[in-house]
Parts: sequence; C-alpha cells; structure tokens
Amino acid sequence: MRRPTYLSICLFLACLCYACCASAQQKKVSQFESAGLCDLLIDKSGVYHAVFQESPGSGKPLFIYYSNSNNKGATWSKPVTVSNDNTGNGAGYARILQDGNGRIYAIWKRFGGPKASYPQAAASLDGPGGGLSPGTVYYKVLSGGTWSNQVMVNELETVQNSWFATVTPAGSVQVFWSQANPLMIQNDLNIQSGQCDHLRTVTLNGTSLSTFTNLNVPTKEMYGSYPATNDGIENLSGYVDKNGKPHILYEAVDETKKLSYFDGNKTRVVHTYPGYKAGLTYVYPPKLLVDEKGNDHLVFKPSPATLESEQIWDINLATNQTNVIASIQKAGVEIRGFQASQGPNGAMAVTIEAYTHGSNQEAFGIFYSNGVWKNVGLTNNAAKEKFFSKEFPLLGPYKTSISALTRYSSTFASIAYDAAGKKSMLMTISEDMSSLGVIYSSPSIVFIPLDR
Repeated sequence: MRRPTYLSICLFLACLCYACCASAQQKKVSQFESAGLCDLLIDKSGVYHAVFQESPGSGKPLFIYYSNSNNKGATWSKPVTVSNDNTGNGAGYARILQDGNGRIYAIWKRFGGPKASYPQAAASLDGPGGGLSPGTVYYKVLSGGTWSNQVMVNELETVQNSWFATVTPAGSVQVFWSQANPLMIQNDLNIQSGQCDHLRTVTLNGTSLSTFTNLNVPTKEMYGSYPATNDGIENLSGYVDKNGKPHILYEAVDETKKLSYFDGNKTRVVHTYPGYKAGLTYVYPPKLLVDEKGNDHLVFKPSPATLESEQIWDINLATNQTNVIASIQKAGVEIRGFQASQGPNGAMAVTIEAYTHGSNQEAFGIFYSNGVWKNVGLTNNAAKEKFFSKEFPLLGPYKTSISALTRYSSTFASIAYDAAGKKSMLMTISEDMSSLGVIYSSPSIVFIPLDR
C-alpha cells in the first residue's frame, strides 16, 4: 500500500480540525440509549423525519419511535412511539417515505402475534433484509401533524418476512414483501423464513390499500407435511421505473444462496455465494440502486471466504461490470455491516462499518454521482488511510467525527438527500464499556449533516 504523502497528511489534519468544529452540529435524536436501526427522510418542504428502533427499558419491547426537525436537524422533537399496539410485541427495521400528496408513511414489521401466550419483544435473528422472524407489516400515516391508526399490510398476521417500500414515479407508496407459502397457511404450520416463497405487492393510498398483486406462483407441492420448498425469499430490494414496472432484487434462502434480479421483464441470477459461506446477509442485505443513465446496480458485500480482503462490490447490471468500491486489507479488520441509499438523479450513498478486533467500528461513506464513486471517512476513531486498497482524497465537507475518543462505535447509518441534493445522516452509535469481562453498550441515534 502506498504511504501517505505530506499533502495527504496535511489534509487529514485539516479535516480533523474541521471535524472538531462539525461535532457541535451533531444532535442526539433518541432518548433511552438502547437504540437500533434507523431511517431518515427529508420531505419536500424541508422537514426532517426520523424513525428508529428503541426499547424504553430492560424487558420492554423494541418500539419504533418518530421524531422530526423543522430547522435542518439543529433541534429535534421529543420522540413518540408509533408502533406500540399494546400487544407487548416489538418491531423490526422501519422505513419512512413521503407520497406525491405530501403524506408521510412510517412502515415496520411487528414480531409475534396478538394471541401469543408470550409476546415477542425483540428478535435477535432479524435485520433490514428480513431474517428468521416472520411477522406482520404495519404502517401509519402522518397527515396534518396527526398520525393515523395503524394499518395492516396484508389480510393475515405473522406470515410476512422480508419487505421493502418505494415511492413510484406517479407518487404512490408501494410495498413489496415475501409471505409464507399458501400451503403453510392452509395447514396452520409454524412459519419459517425458508417457506416464505410467495412474493406480493400492494399500493398505499393514505390508510386505504389497493388490491393485492401476486408477483409469482409459489410451490404447490408437498413434501410430507410441509411444502416442497426451502427457497424462501429474503433481502428484498428494488424500485418502480417510469413505465410502472418493478425492478426487484432478492435472495433465495437455500444452502447455496443466489441473488436473483428481475429487470421489469425477466429474472436472472446475478451472483451466487459460495456454499454455506454467505453469512448472515439479512443483517447487511444487498441493495438494488439505479444510476443517472437508468442502469441498475447491485451493491453488496460478497463472501470474504474466496477473497483476499473484505470488500464491497458494485455490479452494473446493464454491463455486468464489477467495481470494487471498498477493500480492507488490514489484518484483524472486517466489514461488519453496510447500508446503501438511493439519491436523486441517480446518486447513490453507501455506508460501511469496519470492525477492528479488540477496538471499535469505524464508519466510511462511499458516494456516487455522475459516474464517479468517492470514499470519505465518517468517524474519527482511527487512521483511515490503512483501510482501503487505494487512497481517496479526504473531503472536508463530508468529514465528521462521532468522537475523538475510541470508546465509541458506529453500527448503522441512514443517508437522506434534500431538494438541493445535499446529504444528511442518522447514525446508530454505541458507547461500549467493559467491566470484569462484561461489555455494556449504550447505543443512541445521532443526526449528522454531511453537506453544508
């Protein structure tokens, strides 16, 4: 690896000074220091909206909380829960979107069912891509400053697994999800992610729903007492194009995981993980994004089992060209997670959490615009030049610092763009303290402006 030049060292020190000034603009959004995944929206009028997981105390459910800011993140409203339905069940990763009529939608998957003897307060085997905990997708609508009652996005409870929501070019919010095979439901069998092979969609219109649309034909064969399938759909991602056709990326739950891509007309496999080496991909699911030319991109973390380093790939699905946009070649450092967000006019944003054994997780941003990827540091707990296979310029306007102290770790991030294309970020950060061999974590949601 090339050694840093005198200029790059000066740039690093200059950005470090900038980061200390920028830290004053970072604002804590959550309240109980037990936060999880988050999502950020900047609406058409410039209001910032945040939804995030958090538990109000030990043994309490993992609720979805909502907060907003009317002054570009300088101050935030007191968080209120939108997912508490008095069943004692917790909630998974939430998204927040705005439709063409200005209505705001908070959407999440609830664990457990209302009739269960023991409510499911949380799920350890769950993530942004779905996981092993089927549940029920619900949403609420914010209109005129008031949240609606929650609405169930299905006719049945506890049968949905992976899902995503998108705003169509017509301005409608459309939800896609994988659901238990109909034979599982008919025979009242215990729903597992491997049997969620039914792909469906619905369009939201305020608190009203369109007719359900079935996007595939799930297996109708039985193997003993169960459906003859173990290729349930998870890690759903996608969007709807200007012609109203969905573009969908998904992963089959099988021994050899495969990423399948539907381009609006046909489906093909675009990547196959090595057998039993894919990892827990629902924790850092692949993402389907689209560039300024209308070309679809697969952004994901390939299995490190067959690579010399930890990497993030961008595959242009129109040309099948693979671009390694991040490579960590330092011993003892691994990519624990990454997220990807779609921006306006083909912009794309990727955030990475790089974990150093015995130390912290650093956050990096990789931003795409007009054919160019740029890598920048987002936290300031260690030297960045050691993490990438080639050097990238340290860009002052992006450089922020969670803390100059090494006891803070970043674990998740969500990027949002405003009407001018400027980026802001919600990040889940954790203060990890060790005592007598026990690690105590206090994760919070922090807002950070990236462009000013």
